[in-house]
Parts: sequence; structure tokens; C-alpha cells
Amino acid sequence: DRDVTGVQTCALPISPSGGQRLLFSATLDNGVDKLVNRFLRDAVLHSVDGSNSPVPEMTHHVFHVSGVQAKKELVHRLASGTGRRILFTRTKHQARKLAKQLTESGIPAVDLHGNLSQSARDRNLAAFSAGEARVLVATDIAARGVHVDGIELVVHIDPPPEHKAYLHRSGRTARAGNAGDVVT
Repeated sequence: DRDVTGVQTCALPISPSGGQRLLFSATLDNGVDKLVNRFLRDAVLHSVDGSNSPVPEMTHHVFHVSGVQAKKELVHRLASGTGRRILFTRTKHQARKLAKQLTESGIPAVDLHGNLSQSARDRNLAAFSAGEARVLVATDIAARGVHVDGIELVVHIDPPPEHKAYLHRSGRTARAGNAGDVVT
């Protein structure tokens, strides 16, 4: 049986009825609320920071480009820095193609998207984490749950479809008190 969030559930209790349950989530949304209401009693919410709190170490930039070629040149320039960076695209095809183009032009890059096998995802993420690839070109599959230290730049090559995706993508940088830049 699956609930609205896709989490596997079962009818039998799997923990003692009198036990304490704790639920931790980096973000709270309707799906998490449904889990809380369904499984927790007398729930208490503790929030470290408000959901709309700005991250002071994160700087946002918007670049307006005149066309496809200008955008391509800007993306290449943004990808060519020395630190780790994540470039987000809308499609799997774009992620794969851009990672290949960057690598061929001398900028070590790997892709991360849903068409890759789990072993390929693990391998590419490990290469990015280890610094073998400075650039990770990804779809929104990497917007949540991926943590790599020292990501200095997030680039929204294709603007995300909604504000939460923007927040999650951008949140890959400026973590744990470190500074980071976000470019759209």
C-alpha cells in the first residue's frame, strides 16, 4: 500500500504503540503534513528556520542574453571556473549533451538524470564529489537529497517550473555557513 507521498505503508504496526516517533524533514510541504497527520499523535513542530528565510551567504544573479549562441557562451563561461558547480537543465537529453560538450572542451563534467542506471548515477556523483569532474549537469533529480561539500555555483540554465524547484536547486550551494552564488 502507498500513501500520497509514495511512501510504502503497511497496516500492521511496526513499532510499539507507546513508543516515541520522530520525523525529520529538510522541507515541509503538504505530503509531509499528511504523513504527520496520519502517523503521529500530539505532534510538536520544531523549525530551525522559516521556509521563506533568505540565506545570507547565497547571492542570486539573473543574466539576460540576446539569443541561443549568447546563452551557450555564457553557460560555457560559468562552467569553466575552478570550483564545483551544478548546472540544471530541463531535460535529460540536454543534461547528457551539455556534459559531453563541456568535457570535450576541456571542462570535466558529468551528468545526473533519470535515464542513468543507479550505478551510473553513483559513479558520476562520486566523480563530482571527488573533484574528478568540476561540473555536474543535472535535471531536477539532483535538486533534493544531493549533498556535496563546496559547491560554489548553481546555474539554472533552464528556469525551474515553480518556486519550490528554484529553492531546492539553489539550496545545493551556500550550505553550512559557506557562501555560494546562484545564476539564472
